[in-house]
Amino acid sequence: MGKRRKMSCKSVLSAALALLIFSLPYRAEGITGAEVIEKVQEKLAEYKTFSARFEKQFYWAILDKRRSRQGRIYMHRPARFRVEVEDGDLVVADGQAIWAYVKKNVQVVVSPYRGELKTPWEVLFDYAESYAPIAIEEVKLDGRSCYLVSLEPEIANSRIAQMKIWVDRKRWFLLKVEQLETNDNVTTYILKDHKTNKKLEEALFRFTPPEGVEVIDRRDSGLGE
Repeated sequence: MGKRRKMSCKSVLSAALALLIFSLPYRAEGITGAEVIEKVQEKLAEYKTFSARFEKQFYWAILDKRRSRQGRIYMHRPARFRVEVEDGDLVVADGQAIWAYVKKNVQVVVSPYRGELKTPWEVLFDYAESYAPIAIEEVKLDGRSCYLVSLEPEIANSRIAQMKIWVDRKRWFLLKVEQLETNDNVTTYILKDHKTNKKLEEALFRFTPPEGVEVIDRRDSGLGE
């Protein structure tokens, strides 16, 4: 009876130790996921300008279908940016207004800029505030050494089940973001050709509607609130 009790206590101790070990943030070569995100934030804060090519991939689980769009993003702190998509769609923020042009609709919607369309800096801060790192590993992505950080939402009933981010180990660039939803849909963003603190033409952050395009101006209507 005493031996059985002794083995039972040993089993409980082993289970408790395993739970403790696997609940601790895993470190890759002396760094945690939270420290990786903090380092990226520090680097991003140093950039006055930033540009990169991007690809957005979306997978519909229920239909087993995929879609991909490519484009380029330009940013000039604090509140100017431009997102170009290969099919001609365009979003331009000039610091006072946001111009969202949808080519196939022959229409542009103008809204007051109040920070509601977030820059990648703000998006990354949201990751840090809304998601908790649960694992980190060192991997290769297109031949580049990077950290892969897995995160889970800190709020209950989030539609995002898990998020993964790939960060360049040398320059701390955000290379890839993958969002897995609770319905198994997957959205992936891939960033390439990063350029930082390079001069960007002022014309990039201005938009003139093409001839014949309908302009829906919400700046004075209150619809942009």
